[in-house]
Amino acid sequence: MVCRLSIMNPLVLLLFCAAMPLRADVTVAPVRQSGAPLDTSLRNEVGHAVRQAADWLAAHQNADGSWGGTNRVRFTSLALLALSVSHHPGFSEPCARAVLWLDRDATNRLDSLDTQAWRLLALLSALQDTTGRTNALCRFAKTTNTHTDSNDETARFWAEALSAAGLATPPPDPPAARDRLARVADTWPPPSALSTATAWQLAHLINRTGGGQLVRGNTPLDWRTDLTQRLINTQRRASDVGGYWAAPTRDGIIAETAFGLLALLEL
Repeated sequence: MVCRLSIMNPLVLLLFCAAMPLRADVTVAPVRQSGAPLDTSLRNEVGHAVRQAADWLAAHQNADGSWGGTNRVRFTSLALLALSVSHHPGFSEPCARAVLWLDRDATNRLDSLDTQAWRLLALLSALQDTTGRTNALCRFAKTTNTHTDSNDETARFWAEALSAAGLATPPPDPPAARDRLARVADTWPPPSALSTATAWQLAHLINRTGGGQLVRGNTPLDWRTDLTQRLINTQRRASDVGGYWAAPTRDGIIAETAFGLLALLEL
């Protein structure tokens, strides 16, 4: 199956030809910084929850290689990124099918700059680091559309995606990020009804802007344990395979599960 896919599309060839693990060093991917580590028991639970989420995502991929029913570029990109940074090489075939689907959809107009950033980051994570990958990312990075979701935060996310792909210089850390980090510390812990997307955003902010530290006054906060326990306690076991995080719709479950996996890997 892998050989047939590789012949069908050069992007999939980039995924398999070197027979190497999938990359996990893009900007949006988990990069755990310093700070109080999780205890052994929690680390084991995190490993199990990550595998359960990855199993669920792989099992609920559409037959054509995509995920979701609406805005499939976004949901496919989120699921592909989550699987490709999960450190489980057994998911290479679902990733290859997702890369094929995203490549076929590459010429479609995307009105969302946020979705375009997720697609670029997912392909950056999944493809092998070769000249061919750089050429492919350049093609996917081209945008002439008027994006309806354009704002300062989304524009910065797009700039970070371009920087991670080696297509632009890293944007400076905005002062607003430090201000938000201080507000997070002042109001920690976050509300109990916490989406996995918000959990990922918080972990991502603390790791990138705070260097893995969340401090209120002179007191370091055990934010990793707090977020880990919430994520593990809210993951549900599926009746068929794996585990997921609940949402009102199937598309919402895909997004919540992808963000839950990414958040756990930040911890």
